[in-house]
Amino acid sequence: MAEATPHTWTCPSCARRVPLRADACHCGMTRARAAELRAAQPQLAAAPRVARRASDRQAALNAMTGDVKLLLAMSALVLVAGLGWLVFGPRSEPYPAVLGYVDAGPPKVTPKSGHQQPPFKLPWWK
Repeated sequence: MAEATPHTWTCPSCARRVPLRADACHCGMTRARAAELRAAQPQLAAAPRVARRASDRQAALNAMTGDVKLLLAMSALVLVAGLGWLVFGPRSEPYPAVLGYVDAGPPKVTPKSGHQQPPFKLPWWK
């Protein structure tokens, strides 16, 4: 049943919250009759919280539809695959140390001595 706020009262017949300015609920229950019924009911003590058991989990699994179970299974599979890729995935090249690092630059090209012949006869269209 919904908890009543300081601005509403709860109808015991339909469990709606009705504003205090209304004397009757939409179902026809009056506020005075609701107060009589509430006074006649024995007060229930707050039940202590019980740890969840395996049967509660099984009941929740049985209540799920097939598409929800498939969605949960696929989400778990994607999560495990993503974590596996992060841990065991391709390694990047290590970054050089920032302080004291000197880039070697491109390799030096030494010109060959003498006249070089192109790999094909010029002009090629003749």
